[in-house]
Amino acid sequence: FILVDTGQALVMDWAEKRPWKKEHSGRQYARQTTLVVESALSICTGLAVTASLGGGQAMRRCFQPELIMKFFPVAVCFATGLSLKMMSVNYFQAGTIKIVGQLRLAMLAVASTLLLARRYSVVQWQVIGLITTSCVSFVLLKGQGRQREGKTWKWKGLSQLSGWVLLNVFGGLLAEMTYKSGDAPYYIQKVAQDFGHLFTSVIMLFLVVPRFNPREDIMNKTVRPGGFFDSWDLKTVAVVAFLFLDAWIGNLLLKEFSSVTRSVAKAFGVATVYFVSMVYSKERKSNAALTFVALLVIQSSLLFSFVS
Repeated sequence: FILVDTGQALVMDWAEKRPWKKEHSGRQYARQTTLVVESALSICTGLAVTASLGGGQAMRRCFQPELIMKFFPVAVCFATGLSLKMMSVNYFQAGTIKIVGQLRLAMLAVASTLLLARRYSVVQWQVIGLITTSCVSFVLLKGQGRQREGKTWKWKGLSQLSGWVLLNVFGGLLAEMTYKSGDAPYYIQKVAQDFGHLFTSVIMLFLVVPRFNPREDIMNKTVRPGGFFDSWDLKTVAVVAFLFLDAWIGNLLLKEFSSVTRSVAKAFGVATVYFVSMVYSKERKSNAALTFVALLVIQSSLLFSFVS
């Protein structure tokens, strides 16, 4: 899971056509299309696995309206959150997204306490506070750096990242309870969730995302002459592959372990993503303070795994 989570972040950066990447100029693919393709691919894979392991009776369970509706809230949270994350890629690189994403640990601890009656020790709350302070300091340092350069804060990107974090936390809690409450095999549950994921991703693609970013409107032939697959290449296919692997392995982790365990596992990938991104990020090379605060986020996240 850690390897896939790390690979997904780096591949998404690799596939981006940033303005300062002279060797990667041209039109950017519509990011939301990768989520639609990933959902459809996941459904087909799940149905194939179900047919081979459970036969026709298991296949019929995948299409039960009750099961699909049971997982629909989980699908809406994850699909909407992932769409917001993909939208924020327009403003931030993988390292920044990973660091800000560690706020999930604090939000998850608060939500688990309120909704699942979990109890955390004083030491754990201290570490959670350290993670939160470090993440906020990282964001403030980035904002101050932009102000010194005469640029504005990326408020739209930050709001999208915040929405992703919140939906990821509540989606994780819902998924943990939903996956563990049923007796259906994991692959049947995953297919039921993917139906809702595909529905939500399609709604986001046609109705929501174009309102925030008109360049992602695949119905507008002026900006997207190639339609759905406009500007797709091998890098885009790699993004879909890693999204697919992350969804299957991540949900399996939720079924077998808790949401906190999943978040801690993600913390281990933060270090790799951040330091690899330093190779191509001009901002991190020129701002040592930003790197030191990022180290504090990483260290406190790992510390939380030890005190847990």
